[in-house]
Amino acid sequence: MPAVTLHASAPDTNNDDARSTCSTLVNGEGAASNDNTTSHDDQHRNERQRQTAGGIRHGFDNVPFENDIYPFLHFCEKRHDTCAKHSPTVRDISLDWRLRERIKTVSGLLVICLNIGTDPPDVVKTNPCAKLECWIDPFLLVPQKSLEAIGKSLQGQYENINSRTRFRLSLDPSVEDTKKFCCQMRRNVKEERILFHYNGHGVPKPTASGEIWVFNRNYTQYIPVSLYDLQGWLGSPVIYVWDCSSAGNIVNAFNRFAEQRDIEAAQHAQQHQSNPPLVAWRDCIQLAACGPNEILPMNPDLPADVFTACLTTPIEMSLRWVVMQNPLLTANITMDMVSKIPGRASERRTPLGELNWIFTAVTDTIAWCVLQDQPELFKRLFRQDLMVASMFRNFLLAERIMRSYQCTPISTPQLPSTHDHPMWQAWDLAVDMCLFQLPQLLAAEEAGAELPYVPSTFFAEQLTAFEVWLSEGAVNNPKIPEQLPIVLQVLLSQVHRLRALMLLSRFLDLGPWAVNAALSVGIFPYVLKLLQSPAAELKPVLVFIWARILAVDRSCQNDLLKDHGYAYFINILTPNNAMLSIPHVSEHRAMSAFILSVFCTNFKHGQQACLRMNVIPACLAHVKDPDPLLRQFICLCLGQLWMNNKEAKSAAIAENAHEKLCAMLGDEVPDVRAAAMYALGTFLGDANKTEQVINIEHNITISALVAMSDGSPIVRREFVIALSNLVYQAGPEKFLVAANQTLEEDQSQRPHHMDDRMSKLGQRRIADNHFGSSSHDSVYAVLWKALLNLSVDPHPEVAKAASIVVDHINSLLLSTPGMGEYVSSVVRDSMQQLSRDRQDYQRSIQDERISPNGPLASSSGTMRRPTTLTRSVSFASTLRTIYNFGNTSTTFNESPRSSIEHGRNNSNPSPTTQRNTSTSSGLPMLANRSGPSKERGYVPHHQSALPLVSEFYDWSCEYFTEPQMRASESEEPGSVVYTERKWRNARNEEVLHKSRVTKTAAATSHWDDQLVSIHNETEAKLLLFHQYEHHLVAVDAYNYLVVWDWKTSTPLSVIDNRNPINSRITDLKFINEKDVAMLMTASDDGAIRLWKNYDREDAQLVSSWRALKEKEKSDHRESGLVCDWHQERGTLFTGGDARVIKVWDVAQEMPVMDIPTQSTGCVTSITSDHVGGNIIVAGFGDGLVGVYDRRCRPSSAMVQRWEEHREWITGVHMQRDGYRELVSGGFDGSIKIWDIRESASLRTIEAHTQAGMAALAVHDHSPVAASAGDDHVLKIWNIDNGSLLSTIRPSAGFLGQRNALTRALTFHPHLMVMAASGDDGSITLYRAQNATRRLF
Repeated sequence: MPAVTLHASAPDTNNDDARSTCSTLVNGEGAASNDNTTSHDDQHRNERQRQTAGGIRHGFDNVPFENDIYPFLHFCEKRHDTCAKHSPTVRDISLDWRLRERIKTVSGLLVICLNIGTDPPDVVKTNPCAKLECWIDPFLLVPQKSLEAIGKSLQGQYENINSRTRFRLSLDPSVEDTKKFCCQMRRNVKEERILFHYNGHGVPKPTASGEIWVFNRNYTQYIPVSLYDLQGWLGSPVIYVWDCSSAGNIVNAFNRFAEQRDIEAAQHAQQHQSNPPLVAWRDCIQLAACGPNEILPMNPDLPADVFTACLTTPIEMSLRWVVMQNPLLTANITMDMVSKIPGRASERRTPLGELNWIFTAVTDTIAWCVLQDQPELFKRLFRQDLMVASMFRNFLLAERIMRSYQCTPISTPQLPSTHDHPMWQAWDLAVDMCLFQLPQLLAAEEAGAELPYVPSTFFAEQLTAFEVWLSEGAVNNPKIPEQLPIVLQVLLSQVHRLRALMLLSRFLDLGPWAVNAALSVGIFPYVLKLLQSPAAELKPVLVFIWARILAVDRSCQNDLLKDHGYAYFINILTPNNAMLSIPHVSEHRAMSAFILSVFCTNFKHGQQACLRMNVIPACLAHVKDPDPLLRQFICLCLGQLWMNNKEAKSAAIAENAHEKLCAMLGDEVPDVRAAAMYALGTFLGDANKTEQVINIEHNITISALVAMSDGSPIVRREFVIALSNLVYQAGPEKFLVAANQTLEEDQSQRPHHMDDRMSKLGQRRIADNHFGSSSHDSVYAVLWKALLNLSVDPHPEVAKAASIVVDHINSLLLSTPGMGEYVSSVVRDSMQQLSRDRQDYQRSIQDERISPNGPLASSSGTMRRPTTLTRSVSFASTLRTIYNFGNTSTTFNESPRSSIEHGRNNSNPSPTTQRNTSTSSGLPMLANRSGPSKERGYVPHHQSALPLVSEFYDWSCEYFTEPQMRASESEEPGSVVYTERKWRNARNEEVLHKSRVTKTAAATSHWDDQLVSIHNETEAKLLLFHQYEHHLVAVDAYNYLVVWDWKTSTPLSVIDNRNPINSRITDLKFINEKDVAMLMTASDDGAIRLWKNYDREDAQLVSSWRALKEKEKSDHRESGLVCDWHQERGTLFTGGDARVIKVWDVAQEMPVMDIPTQSTGCVTSITSDHVGGNIIVAGFGDGLVGVYDRRCRPSSAMVQRWEEHREWITGVHMQRDGYRELVSGGFDGSIKIWDIRESASLRTIEAHTQAGMAALAVHDHSPVAASAGDDHVLKIWNIDNGSLLSTIRPSAGFLGQRNALTRALTFHPHLMVMAASGDDGSITLYRAQNATRRLF
């Protein structure tokens, strides 16, 4: 039995923490029982001194714990969900709200058939009877004088509605006069609209066959006029007003004749092969006083032409009707007083003007409410023509009044019933308030005193109702509020304008549907006119409203140009003192920049206008503004301003705009970096460039190479698109030279060489085509290699975009005369090497064994990856994308996991596979070619594939279609997301509570109690538990991620990590575990990939980037890429086959610090403190353990260096809780416990003396560690006292006839559960017996 070994580490006797950790170091399994007394005393002394010293290792006692920091979710921005790709639905939902054709009513014919003194034979009048016509008693004067007075009064009433319409009277006309007037008027107005008013109170009722009545010249007979003939005289378009009994007969017959005429016109056009008439007869508008069998009201208190009175004098008619309906009002108010309301209808500050204003708002609102489902009809009747709109608004009043007298007015087009709409009650209230003041107003008017008029509270109350709707019902009520048209009317008032605009902005903030509703109701002319207002208080709200409108509909460029409305936003964007008093001025300037960018998009006049107004220097003044939204949109504004505009680019060069944008490529916000790259991309690629411009473009592209190491895929994709502009304009020659040079470099690095004849042939062909004139260090050679690198980017969108550009150059090279034989040989060599690599890779997976060089070393040399990315970006390899020889299947990672996947189809093939088996790059595939000649069928790719089109601008504009004024759904109590998050938080607390009581017991329990065994089919190289879900992720040799529910032993999903050949996953982490977790993988090709929905079939790649680019050889085998994740700080630490440890800020998606490792070995394991996130500990392949403080300068960041391990560091881990123990394990079989303040280890456990340590795991919350050796033995240790808790020898094979080799170990972060994977594909879960029995 091994003896206890003491290591003299010479601790400081004055350091309590050092004294507490200077304990007996244990070697062997039975050491704890050898010296029970000493071990027992040491344990009590440790506990006592930890209580005195605070109990936390490394001096973390006074540092705030991670629970004191508000947890922040990472990779949950919109760009991660959409990859900055524009959603077509945003633009698809925009409606055509504009009036494409404005038909005006320019003339009107007023036909009055009264024949005063003679009643028609088919009408029996009551006595007394209604007799007023146009508010005139026809019997006060002689008939002819009365007729003329009535006609002039009717003409005046119509002219009050629209003074620009010219009316002609036809009083008691004959058939000949009627025809003459109608035909003459149609000739005069041509294709404009005519108003035809027919008063048939003195003639018989219209017939059901479609005839109205006029007179003969001697007024001895009633002469019928066919509606069919009348249609022919008046033509189309016409608005008809039928004020007579049985008017419904006219409407029905007219519609029959109109349909007949339309059919005849269509047949005539078809026969003569001509175009049908622009305006159909059925589109004529009709307003009729009553139905087919109804008689007009004869109440003596009403006018005889009550329908005409409602249409032409709605205020007076409405007031009279209210007085008639309320007898109590007649005590103080007479009918004569009603007609004397002070003021003018056009002056809104007067009583009559305010009533007219309120009436317009009420009727407009009613029409909007009943026609919400018919926006085109609303636009035609209430917005297209001022006369038609007024007539239909007044028609709503006529329906309300005449229905109370058993008459049903009819219209064509037919409107829904509106007589009982709730808004009429608001109108009645406004009328009552006016009538209440009427006696005092009339008395003051007679006395010549100032009117004591109290304005109505109607608009203030309606705005309050709108505000209540926005506050309470806007989210859950999809119906558009009825107050929206009233808000439009309120904009005419200076008193309520600001409040109305603020409420309107809140409404538009609800989304594109709200913007469409506002535009449909007619808000645009009002907000356009307000741009001429100098009021400073309107600037912020108007900018917000315009930003929302242009985000949905960009068709307003000419409107902004016509009245110089764009200058309003340039003044806001320009730095000056006028905007300093506005809160959130940067946000409003960002909106102004967005508005100006839309103004310039594909609009040459807009670009020139902005150029004249010095928008470029105005934008550049904000490149260092603290608001990232402003920085982003000034870049986009500049990009749209100088796109395809040489004059603007010259002005930008004069301002050094390109240099300032290049500096923004290092911005801390990925969206800003992408916007800067977008702007630089639009700057590149003009034809007929000067030498100066070419040099500037070269400098831009070289500066933009920094995007190669950017962690954001949207920035890298914009870089590819920018390069595509340069490739498109520079022509193929420059890049063909670079491609050829890269091809030669690739061939020179191969272990075999072409024969001299082939080489000379290629060189001669190149010389003949003038492809050999540039140096290897030319700009185009650098850019070509960058494109090759990006064509194998870990993110498929970036790889796809770069592949299109690369394939375009490849196709040109293949189609170059004389190059076919040379390129064919290169491609065949490349394909043969690919086949060998694939065979070696498959063999290495099957033959992999533990070797003395490391726990995962391969028995053959083929498992070792190349030290650079030369192979993955080989030019010869890219040729295979467009030029296939024989069998080009490149499905590298073929995994036999049929039973696990249960027939699942892999919907996410790797980018390499996509390019070689499909047309994902957008280019045609050529199979079984033996040469590139056109005679064999090769067709070069069309140049229209370039330049690539960016979606970043359209995607960025979507920001202004999303709600900004209210909290997100996750912050709204009661929402689904909020409730789910609240449930998860309660679940997490329950898991923590259950595990809290088991931490101490686990340190003294046996761990050989097998909980469950899972058959993974292929051996798992890595294992990872989720903190709160029952998820266990296993990584196999084929780079598949298998997610298990470890409680039920059922697989949840299988994910292909999209690794290229000869690459493997080397690390695994969860992020956002407290909420909806994502799965992060690190591969030895340097790529980080992040998956969401990892536990479902539709797992999606959220982001990916290459965290490790420059790989360096070490004296030991390669470790790949290892990482550690700090959730609260949003920091990722990465290391591996490189001489630096990179610190990534995932909020910025870029590295913020490169720490030199100061070691010749590769980083094999990395951990950090989860208190402040400043201390990094790394283990190396040469046995070194280094401690780094990221608060120091990179060159002096290593603060501690331990070299006690003799071989490869298997693992290093710092606990997240408890005493924060730092534990390392080496392939030499030892486990060491450290304190970063000490120069030597505090304790050493000789875990495996006769074998190498293949795996190490440390529990985060309990002093327990597990180690697995290549002797097939698994041991669990108490790291406080070094005692051995359990020894497990996993079995494998049928009936367990041999011991299994443990490949991976992991502990559950909270529960006392451990998982171990064997080389037979099994995953076994163990638990601490005394500690976890109550939890399962």
